Amino acid sequence: MVVDFRKSKSPPSPVCISGKDVEIVSSYRFLGVQLDNKLEWSTNTDAVYKKAMSRLYFLRRLRSFSVCSRMLYMFYQSVSLASTIFFAAVCWGAGIKAKDANRLNKLIKKAGSVVGCRLANEVVRDRMVLKMRTIMDNPSHPLHNTMDKLRSSFSNRLLEPRCSKERYRKSFLPSAIRLYNSS
Repeated sequence: MVVDFRKSKSPPSPVCISGKDVEIVSSYRFLGVQLDNKLEWSTNTDAVYKKAMSRLYFLRRLRSFSVCSRMLYMFYQSVSLASTIFFAAVCWGAGIKAKDANRLNKLIKKAGSVVGCRLANEVVRDRMVLKMRTIMDNPSHPLHNTMDKLRSSFSNRLLEPRCSKERYRKSFLPSAIRLYNSS
């Protein structure tokens, strides 16, 4: 996969490893996350949505057998939808488009109606803030020194880094700092 943000896009030269040409693809699945060559998350969201819809079928099937709502909720959290939807949410949560976020929120609402209770759909925000706090508490983390430099001398807030590119503004660090300061 070739990620190229230059204005004048020229076709990349072919890469040859051990005498074999490497195929150039527009998206690639790595560690369960779909990455595309524009570094957008729509491909990943589509894959997550499709997988979660198939898991929603199993949740509905369990409900048809009159399983109690407590067990349905446990199935939702452990086996079914929550683990599918929120896997690697810290990575893609900030850069997701509003259209994709709405699709996932509707899916969570559907699951909530099947389970019989209201399910939290702000899990991505909570996980990003939690990850930010663990980075700040762990001096051996590579981002810890960066976080210390961004601490305000007057309050407990973090100063937002300057973002000249929209791509960086939607990445984990600036988004997590905004969420941390607002909580």
